[in-house]
Formats: sequence, structure tokens, C-alpha cells
Amino acid sequence: MSFLHEEYGPDAEIYRKPFSSEVIADCGGPSAHEALAACDFVKQTVPPHYVWHQLPEGLSEEEQKRSATRAAFLLRPRGFDANVAEDLVSEEAVAAVREDVRRRRISGAATSSSPTAGPVAPPARPDTTAPASPAVPPTSAHHSR
Repeated sequence: MSFLHEEYGPDAEIYRKPFSSEVIADCGGPSAHEALAACDFVKQTVPPHYVWHQLPEGLSEEEQKRSATRAAFLLRPRGFDANVAEDLVSEEAVAAVREDVRRRRISGAATSSSPTAGPVAPPARPDTTAPASPAVPPTSAHHSR
């Protein structure tokens, strides 16, 4: 048994198992489990070496695509190089993630990749009671030898 992420090198491959309706996520790191579980993937094992994640049976085609696409978006900020097979990319999920990123940038929300991160507290106001520091003369970026 060969996992695609081992054969082609990226940390994660999300694909449909050949001649099957099963959607598989092969991932090289145990810390990916949390992100995959958040996208409905279930951890599967064949001891002692094989670990993979699989979407449960009975999901619609669009639900499979949405879960696979969302998983890739959650894995990448965690440091995983995640690839999704073209037939599993959901344009709806991509648009939703883009909109979420756009909203976070506009609102100044947390830059954390955690989906549970809340907004960042505004920066503290400067202390106007402290004396001003003397101005430092500008220095040139070019140095002569």
C-alpha cells in the first residue's frame, strides 16, 4: 500500500480512491488530525504504520468537495503542503474561504490560522504623560569604506 503524499512529496494529498467513491486524506503529520476532523474526516489506521483520514460514507458529492477543499485551507496555515484532486475542489467553498479572509482583513480580526480565534484587541493608546524623547538625527543607509 502506498500513500500519495509519500510518493509525490507534499505533506497531504486529498483525493478520491481509484474505482471508489471514498475520499481519502493522506497526511504525513499527526497534528493534521485536528484540521481534518474539523472537516468531517475520520482517522483510519492499519497498525503499525498506516494512518489516513477518510470522509464518511453517505455524503453528497458537494459535501465531499466542500470538506476536501476546506481541509486544504485549514492544513496550509498549519504548515502542511496540501493538494486536493481537481474533481474534489468546491468553487463554493473556495469563495466562502476568500470571503472569510476578506472579512477578517477588513475587520482587523486575528491573523491566527485557528478557526476559533477571535478578534485582536486594539493596540494600547500611547502614554501622553511621559516626556517626549529627543529627536535622533537621521542616518544614511549608505556607508563609505
